[in-house]
Amino acid sequence: MRWDFRTRVLLVVVAVLLSLAASLFAALLAYATGGAGNQALSWGAGTFAGSMTIALGVLVILLS
Repeated sequence: MRWDFRTRVLLVVVAVLLSLAASLFAALLAYATGGAGNQALSWGAGTFAGSMTIALGVLVILLS
């Protein structure tokens, strides 16, 4: 099945939004457990990078 360009863009936008939600949750969790602002920022950034990598990998597999 061939996916058109608009569908691919919308799937990438969904992946970005899910990664942002996961990173926000991780940052809030790190901050709530007594971590400093730098620790919360690094947890959020790491979670965003990891979840975005996984989401785009899954999309590559599904859309190819």
